[in-house]
Amino acid sequence: MSPSHSGAPDNMQPGGKTSGIGNGETGRSESDSDSGLSPGSGKGRSRSRRNALAESRNWLGEPRTTVLVVLGGVVLLGGGRKLLLAWKARKAVARLSEQDITPRQVESVTQFGRSGLPELFQTFGEPPSSSLRDAAGRAISVLWAHDQLIAEEEQALVRRGYTVEWIARRRYPRALRGEILIRATYGLLFLLADGPGIKPADLEWSHRITGARRAALEEYSAWTPGAGHVDFTIVPSDFDTSGPHRLALQTRVRTRGLTDTWQIDLPHLPFSFEFDSRLEIRSLLALPDEHRAEMIARSIRPESQQLSSDDLSSFLALNQEMMIRNPAQVVIATPLPCDLAHQIFLEFDQVPGRFRAGLILLSGQVDSRSEASETPAASRRFPIGPVEPIPREAIDQPGSRRLRVWLEPDPDRGWTDPDVRSIWPGTIETGWVNLEIVRR
Repeated sequence: MSPSHSGAPDNMQPGGKTSGIGNGETGRSESDSDSGLSPGSGKGRSRSRRNALAESRNWLGEPRTTVLVVLGGVVLLGGGRKLLLAWKARKAVARLSEQDITPRQVESVTQFGRSGLPELFQTFGEPPSSSLRDAAGRAISVLWAHDQLIAEEEQALVRRGYTVEWIARRRYPRALRGEILIRATYGLLFLLADGPGIKPADLEWSHRITGARRAALEEYSAWTPGAGHVDFTIVPSDFDTSGPHRLALQTRVRTRGLTDTWQIDLPHLPFSFEFDSRLEIRSLLALPDEHRAEMIARSIRPESQQLSSDDLSSFLALNQEMMIRNPAQVVIATPLPCDLAHQIFLEFDQVPGRFRAGLILLSGQVDSRSEASETPAASRRFPIGPVEPIPREAIDQPGSRRLRVWLEPDPDRGWTDPDVRSIWPGTIETGWVNLEIVRR
């Protein structure tokens, strides 16, 4: 018998090829699915790419894009400039701690504003030299003038920069009877009247003196702009003990015409002196020397005043009736080998006696061991007067007369000038000079 067949369709036979349900349901074959990449579909994607490129070109050309680019450039350039300035500021501030820095470099730190303020205050408080201290003070005053300091920093500069210089001796002879002149100067001495920072006139000062045993000195003085100074005298007999005695300068300061207005009291800076019973008044007198005597005699002369026709005449009273028109002056060619603390006496030709006419104090001359000829000469002029009244019968008529000057040492007055160290001990006589005497 031949093999039997089930009678199934050919497509159900093993090894037969079928189309599958998927192809039958979708209604297309594999070849149909590849037809999606047809030339028409590729043209659509190319058109989309061209539209995107066109849109990107349009975005770059929009005004807001230009604005953003400009702003970005400004930010980059500004940030770079700030970084450069910050680097320069750090470099300048770092120089303040170096040993070879100059005052000019200290003052240049102000161009960077407050960045170097702590270092400037440190240099001002602990300076390697006085010139650097003054430069730091001026630099801080520039920041003050530009309103870059607060009131507390301004006051700190004033307190730290406040200085007082007493001009007086520490010891005086107990036998001294005349009044003793004492001077004091105070303020912010580093400020400049023509500088870029705060000026001396921007601050006003008031002071008083305690310990001088004078009631008038213990009242505060009137407010005065600029650097302060005070001159006063003490009477040795007012101090019953040798001391030491203590004087104190009390000052207060306030701003004048500045943005911040304030007033503060400054520290009291004392000065001590004493009287020594072993110190002799005549100890200021130098030893006489013929060579120096000749040098001094050649260096001192009276000289008439030469006035033009447009100048007003000056007069010096001799008594209630007579006066000298345009009185002569004592001209001294300095330096001298000794200091001078000499009373002036006038001698008139054919008039008996000499008449007191003022005082000459000349200090700071060349030391006696130095040669005065090594220093260029400079003339100093000293006025004559006031004249103690001359008897009427001595000079009773106006007219032309001859006059000469005598200088006699006065060591008592020499003690009042702390710079007088060695007074010439001899009497100095000058030549004659003509003058005119008129009635009042």
